[in-house]
Amino acid sequence: MKILVTGSNGMVGTELKKHLDNAFFFKHFNYPDLDVTNRHRTQEIIEYHRPDVIIHLAAKTDVDWCEYNPEECFAVNVEGARNVCEGAQKVKALLVFPSTFYVYPGDKESPYDERYDKVIPDKIIGTYSKSKWIGEVVVSEFKNMRHLIVRFGSLFGGGEKDKKFVSKVLRMVSSGVKEIRMIDNRFIQPSSVKDTARNLLSLIEKGGEGVFNMVGHGTASYFEYAKAVLEFAGVKDVKVISINSKDFKETAPRAFNLSAVNGRLGEMGLDRMRDWRLALKEYIEEIKSQFIE
Repeated sequence: MKILVTGSNGMVGTELKKHLDNAFFFKHFNYPDLDVTNRHRTQEIIEYHRPDVIIHLAAKTDVDWCEYNPEECFAVNVEGARNVCEGAQKVKALLVFPSTFYVYPGDKESPYDERYDKVIPDKIIGTYSKSKWIGEVVVSEFKNMRHLIVRFGSLFGGGEKDKKFVSKVLRMVSSGVKEIRMIDNRFIQPSSVKDTARNLLSLIEKGGEGVFNMVGHGTASYFEYAKAVLEFAGVKDVKVISINSKDFKETAPRAFNLSAVNGRLGEMGLDRMRDWRLALKEYIEEIKSQFIE
């Protein structure tokens, strides 16, 4: 199987390369070697390599940045996806489009199940989420092209590539702070990038197509998440203080209760995502020496 990966230097791409090196013939590209907003160059590369599968990871994923830069966000996340789709269509490749569970509005108590819960465009919160939803629509409506859309959870992992929640908390600790304020009334689903990459490749190998949730098991408030990070890192002299979201100034709006189940993965017997606390503990054991003496 020949696999081409765009945006290969990010968290998911870096993890995928560890497995693809050993199991598949693949080519991986990152900006500026492949700028997916350049239609001609994108299709030229795809047609030259003629992959069986394209994993299209190239995207703008910083939620706050996207809110400040909507035009560039949509150019990469939507038009970039369209350009990659055109290439995939020409070489008859499966197009794998990582999306996000942020396309769900987070306005109900029960978890979102992709088999039954439809995305309601008018309820999508924030520029990033809207761009990924429109990208999903572009991919799913592209004629004569097989597709696999995978909605990831709130990813952690990546080691040196980690610029998300876990590394931010550990950097605050290493800077010497003694108190960290975290929201206690907004819930997410922390998900291991290691589990996600492995599960994604398994799903591709088993012929998965259509839309799948792929999230870690269990939910947490940001307050609970931060406390777990400090617990697993062995930090006892930093206090996590709970605050309400209304007392926290944010750049981008966010949903309040995001949780999902891996409905279709479970049906196929392919749900290999772990409980977020178990996966987080393993990850912090691997990286804590980078932040804490």
